[in-house]
Amino acid sequence: MKQVTTPDKKDIVRSVIFLSIYVITIGVTAFLLLPKYWYLWAIVVLAGMLFLVNWHQKKTAYRCPNCDHIYEISFLADLIAPHGLDRNGSWLLLRCPNCQQRLRTTVLKKINPD
Repeated sequence: MKQVTTPDKKDIVRSVIFLSIYVITIGVTAFLLLPKYWYLWAIVVLAGMLFLVNWHQKKTAYRCPNCDHIYEISFLADLIAPHGLDRNGSWLLLRCPNCQQRLRTTVLKKINPD
């Protein structure tokens, strides 16, 4: 397991910028490509989503609030898991591989990810 830390303000701002670029891109391309070239717009949406999930999966790890086990998840798990944000930071609803509890896990930043 790589070293992890709590995401700082810079990490949160970077995430918001990436998500904003994605949403703006979807909006602009919707005006340009829909309805005549809807399939191209769908490709843009899918490619952007896959890029964001891949980036997120490589940069993050998770801490179980029940047993404090730190673990990583697969691309597919990152894609389909419910995500959220609260006053304590980002979370994903995941099943801990250590204690098997399905809880809101704490999102951590990997230090020097691959």
